[in-house]
Amino acid sequence: MKEVLVNHLACPSCLSPLALADPRRQGGEIVEGRLCCRQCRGVEFPIRGGIPRVLKGADVEATKALTQASFSEKWKRARHYRQIAGGFYTQWFLDRYGFADRAALEVFLRGMSAILDAGTGTGRDTEMYATASEAQVFGIDLSLGVEHAYADLGRLGNAHFLQADLTWPPFRDGSFDLVSCDQVIHHTPDTRASLARLVRLVRPGGWIAFYVYRRKGPIREFCDDYLRAQTTRMSEEACLEFSRQITALGRSLAEMKVTVTIPEDIPLLGLTAGQVDLQRFFHWHAFKCFWNPAFDWDTNVMVNFDWYHPTDAHRHTPDEVRAWCRDLGIVIRHWSEVEAGISVLGQVGRGA
Repeated sequence: MKEVLVNHLACPSCLSPLALADPRRQGGEIVEGRLCCRQCRGVEFPIRGGIPRVLKGADVEATKALTQASFSEKWKRARHYRQIAGGFYTQWFLDRYGFADRAALEVFLRGMSAILDAGTGTGRDTEMYATASEAQVFGIDLSLGVEHAYADLGRLGNAHFLQADLTWPPFRDGSFDLVSCDQVIHHTPDTRASLARLVRLVRPGGWIAFYVYRRKGPIREFCDDYLRAQTTRMSEEACLEFSRQITALGRSLAEMKVTVTIPEDIPLLGLTAGQVDLQRFFHWHAFKCFWNPAFDWDTNVMVNFDWYHPTDAHRHTPDEVRAWCRDLGIVIRHWSEVEAGISVLGQVGRGA
């Protein structure tokens, strides 16, 4: 942890400044110590392994604890996920948020001083923002993925990592020029409430970027509910075994190289006329069996595990997301709908 980070933090409960206590330094970083609230008596958060752990501890809700465990397991097993899938996901990010290329993103970020990556995992987007701008970039995650992020990316002078809950963030309102939460808030107990909490962190006229799962057709939604009712209750090992099985099926379907023709639209089933690969047909319209030949086997397995094991994986309609933006004062500047989800880049509050 860089000592300058303390200046940006606040107690999640009362928003008072946090004070550094008993720091142990190593190589210019604070590797151990405590962060103490100046207002709430007895409230403090440990710094372990160079990472502030701003969590409620025993008070974390049961569903959040399960989500934390699920994603911690994912990042433990997918240690090199960022490196393996980074190129694919960075381009997908640029496409979904309306940036022609990385240079366009750099222009957008120019002049920003503080960016929050809420739900950073192993730090993919934090790295992107930190290397594409001069802003101080803060990556937070509920899971232990931040340990890999800090180990790999802590050397970046403008990147900071914390283990923290995006619904209980250790920052004052209006702290950021941009809050980004890509592929994360649907894994919280209440997607809209989580978005509302993040909006408060954006300065007036600042930006928010977020992505949520899109509601699929009725067969896929039925299978999602049926399967996840069982897989979310499984142990990590049992769900990983199921994820391996479903990944093998996805690979087998893809290797068949068969194209399915949908002769006409069938709105009741959510089907659109056209041709689609057999694996993608099953994946989008029956049950999730992700397979991407650009990823290695383990990464494909973890993408499926990411869907089947977390307690919360909410899906939302375009009308629902537009209503959130209207109600929360988000002016939509770019909107993207793909089969998987909905991406929004918007401005918040005064000046929007």
